Amino acid sequence: MEEENKNNQANSTENGPDKKDDLIEKGKILADQAEDFVKDNMTKIKGSETYGKVSSLFGKVGKYLDRKSDEFHSGEMSAKLDDLKDKAEVQADELLQKTKQGAIKLGHIVDEQIEALKGKKDNPQNQDGEGI
Repeated sequence: MEEENKNNQANSTENGPDKKDDLIEKGKILADQAEDFVKDNMTKIKGSETYGKVSSLFGKVGKYLDRKSDEFHSGEMSAKLDDLKDKAEVQADELLQKTKQGAIKLGHIVDEQIEALKGKKDNPQNQDGEGI
C-alpha cells in the first residue's frame, strides 16, 4: 500500500501540472457527456404520451384547487355551507316529527295490547278445570 502511494506521488511529481490539467479536462468532458445524456432523456420523456397525460392531470388539479380556493375566499363556500346546514336542520326536524308520531302510534298499540291482556286475565275461562 505504501509502495503504491510512493509510486503515485512519484508519478504526480513527474507529470505535475500536466496530469492535473488532463484530469480536469477529462472531468469537464464527463460532465458535458452527463449533461447531454440528461438533456436527451428529458427530451424523450417530455415527448412521451405518459408525460403529457401527467402534465395535463396536474394542470387540471391545479385549476380545480384554484377554483375551490377562490370560492372559499369569496364567501361562496360559506354560503353553500350555510345552505347545507339549513337543509340539514329542516330534514332533522322532519325526522324528529316522524319519530314522535311513530312513538305515539307504538304507544297506543302497546296500550291496546295491555288492555286486551288485562281483559283476558279478568275473565278467566276454564276455572277449576272445566272444559278441559
